[in-house]
Amino acid sequence: MRPGRERRLVTAALILGMFLAALEATAVGTAMPTVVGELGGVARYSWVFSAYLLTSTTTVPLYGKLADLYGRKRIYVVAVALFLVGSALSGSARSMEQLIFYRAIQGLGAGGVMPVAITLVGDIFTLEERGHMQGLFSGVWGVSSLVGPALGGVVTDYLSWRWIFFLNVPFGTLSTVLLLSFLEEQPMRRGHRLDVLGTVSLTLAITLLLVAVLEGGSVWGWTSARTLALFGGAAAGLVVFFRQERRAPEPMLPLDLFRNRIISVASAGSVVIGTLLFCASAYVPMYAQGVLGGTAIDAGLTLAPVSIGWPIASTVAGRLLLRVGYRPLVIVGGAVALAGCVLLAGVDAATTRPDLMVAMLITGLGLGFMATPYLVAVQNAVPWRRRGVVTSSQQFFRTIGGALMVAVLGALLNARLETLSGGAVTPNAALDPELRGTLAPAALELLAGTLREGLRSVYVAFAVMACVGLIVALFFPGGSAVEHAHEEA
Repeated sequence: MRPGRERRLVTAALILGMFLAALEATAVGTAMPTVVGELGGVARYSWVFSAYLLTSTTTVPLYGKLADLYGRKRIYVVAVALFLVGSALSGSARSMEQLIFYRAIQGLGAGGVMPVAITLVGDIFTLEERGHMQGLFSGVWGVSSLVGPALGGVVTDYLSWRWIFFLNVPFGTLSTVLLLSFLEEQPMRRGHRLDVLGTVSLTLAITLLLVAVLEGGSVWGWTSARTLALFGGAAAGLVVFFRQERRAPEPMLPLDLFRNRIISVASAGSVVIGTLLFCASAYVPMYAQGVLGGTAIDAGLTLAPVSIGWPIASTVAGRLLLRVGYRPLVIVGGAVALAGCVLLAGVDAATTRPDLMVAMLITGLGLGFMATPYLVAVQNAVPWRRRGVVTSSQQFFRTIGGALMVAVLGALLNARLETLSGGAVTPNAALDPELRGTLAPAALELLAGTLREGLRSVYVAFAVMACVGLIVALFFPGGSAVEHAHEEA
């Protein structure tokens, strides 16, 4: 697509789509403590995130394949439409069970919004421009994430948490109108066979795994027959998936891509990025509101520094990657993210909100330095006809890391709360500002202390994953970005 007014407007449409996705990821995190206080069900807290991440994760590779077969524009429009329907339904939920179900619908659309938008950026900009533009788009994610927590807190405190979901509608609608009006795309005319079995088997495997992790640790027990059966079913689903991907004419997730070291290492790095990003969005606001005694606005402001550090680092990385290559940037990012997570893991009774914000700022800087080089590297390593699949695969690994670890850490948190209190204490009251005001000081201190100790275990797991991320970065191949770029025939 040639530079000019149309490309600027298409870019604006994609920026709006990125804004929509980032707003969803962060605003909901700050609203969830209030949602739990109103609807109850702290034991299902992580499922509100995991249901969304589950459907948005398992559909990402399929969206990438559909975008390669049918064109980016029509698939993007379908994805945004599904996302907006799910958003409207989530805002109308009357129980935690309804909210979880509607979030799953919302995730069906979200699985296509981010990867198709990022694929389009790779299509309409040259190699020299992609570093800057992917850094810009990563920065848009960060800036809109900065707006998200603050907006989520303000809307939750002064209107209702339901408007967190309704606010997605105008952004998504405007993005769709702009794209339909100004993006000209050549119609696709090629034979195709969709990998339905691969999609179904992967979805089933991840679903069974999530249920086993969430329910096995806190409800049934890890050695119960139901938990073991779910783990066995998940393993069987993965076996079917890998066999299908090896023999399918057009696999949903081509396994030969991962023979390329750039793609395999970037995929592992994306798992770590997703783990740190989504788990921070889920569990740092809980500390700010439940332990430190703040409101939803306070919870949002505590998470906001991630969104300051991320765009700064991603923009710098986008400008430097053609000069220094990918590897130095991802190593620096891994080290900085680890430093931030170690600070977070040190929370105690003396920890203040500024302490949390410093840890989140450092973590955000690290994530920004890793995200842009990983993404640009994989896009430049493949031809156009595989760019949709490889871009979506990175989004897949990012969200699968988030989905699984939010579930795992939810099980860890529930188990720690059960151990610390013997089942006699539930943190619901500590998360609701109105209920918190009715508690005696001694009871409130007990609730906050129990929640703090439970979340400290979660933050130690953050630091372990950040250490893994640094080790992964060390395996990224050296050399310049041009050396690793695919040359079209």
